[in-house]
Amino acid sequence: MADYKFFKDNKEEIRGDLGDLKVIYTDLDGTLFNERGCLIKDHRDCYYFDAVRLLRNINDRGLDIVTVSGRSKHQLRYIAQMIGIENYVAELGAELVYAQGEKVYPTFDDNNRRYKLTDGGKDLLNITELLRKNFPGRIESKIEWSRYRAYNALFFGEIDLDRANTMLESEGYEGLTLVDNGFSLLVALDLDVKRLHIYNLMPAGVNKSNGVILDKKIRNFTTDNCIALGDSLEDLKMADEVKYFFLMRNALEHKETVAEELKKYKNVYITEGEMNRGWVEVLGYLLD
Repeated sequence: MADYKFFKDNKEEIRGDLGDLKVIYTDLDGTLFNERGCLIKDHRDCYYFDAVRLLRNINDRGLDIVTVSGRSKHQLRYIAQMIGIENYVAELGAELVYAQGEKVYPTFDDNNRRYKLTDGGKDLLNITELLRKNFPGRIESKIEWSRYRAYNALFFGEIDLDRANTMLESEGYEGLTLVDNGFSLLVALDLDVKRLHIYNLMPAGVNKSNGVILDKKIRNFTTDNCIALGDSLEDLKMADEVKYFFLMRNALEHKETVAEELKKYKNVYITEGEMNRGWVEVLGYLLD
């Protein structure tokens, strides 16, 4: 743990350095929610309402919460309605949405898109069969999981991503990449895995930071105006675009990989609490 920086050891300095805060970018599953996608239960599946109470405080301070998720914009609209927010980044950074869907912006140039992934597209079907064949019993995708998505497709399982992406490239899908968006209990599958991961099949080069970059540009935010919270290596990619990034302690389950990634950043701090308890630990103190 000696190489990690913890929020509890630096919280006074951090709070004093956030006078220009305007927006809070937050992941959902494993961060604001538990790994079952629940806001009002913690990682032990016990009822926990502190995050709900904190939403009012954030709103009263005039701060904007922007959820940044692998979910589609349609799924995020329902979540936004339930928790009382307006703006979100969908599909792991591919789309920026304002006012619960009144304005939608792709975050990358998709004019040359040549793969058919969504709603059972032929490339998704081919890739699903390719992955099932090469990782038998370890990965799955169903058409309904990717319905209403614009740019990416959803998989669950536990596989060697380097091998999978090398395979995609060799099969002519070099414009796509499969990324790990953390652990998940959102679905129950009969797979031979230790921990179920949620994977997104993405256009290469697109990640959550795309949404943050575009939002900052459109609304004239500076890095000093922004913080972010998350629990995965994909979430960490937002760190370069914000003043501070707060990594939920549950991310340390990937400790070997996380340790290497953290060396790239000087503004990342780890919480003591896991999932939504870590979220409250940070924002409850900073906004006290």
